[in-house]
Amino acid sequence: MKDLDNQIIALLKRNARMLVTQMARELGVSRVTIDAHIKKMETSGVISGYTVKLGTEEFRHKVSGWILISVQANKEEHAIEKMIGTPEITRLHTTNGKWDLAAEIQVPTLEHFDAVISKLRQIDGITETDTSLLLSSRIGE
Repeated sequence: MKDLDNQIIALLKRNARMLVTQMARELGVSRVTIDAHIKKMETSGVISGYTVKLGTEEFRHKVSGWILISVQANKEEHAIEKMIGTPEITRLHTTNGKWDLAAEIQVPTLEHFDAVISKLRQIDGITETDTSLLLSSRIGE
């Protein structure tokens, strides 16, 4: 990836709604150049979308964390199917090592988090879980 592409990505990470003309002014290139680079990165999959970062407490889930999950070998797909569509699970990853799955959870309260753990433990094939709560973010969002 070119240096200009990296600079554009840095600006978009800071403000995904930044105008192309403002990016061009900050980077010292033409609007057409910025527009062409963005379109190229979108087409090639380097940029796969834009998102909204919620800033006020009323829109944020206050409790985030991960549930590491061990599943019987022949029941992993069944367990995943049961978890798909669970609104509290924002991401679900397969992993190696002791844990088979890692579920990222976002809920409004600890009680709700506890209820999600209980719900997951009832899924046929899940044999063990381990939970970690997010305390603070140091890098990224």
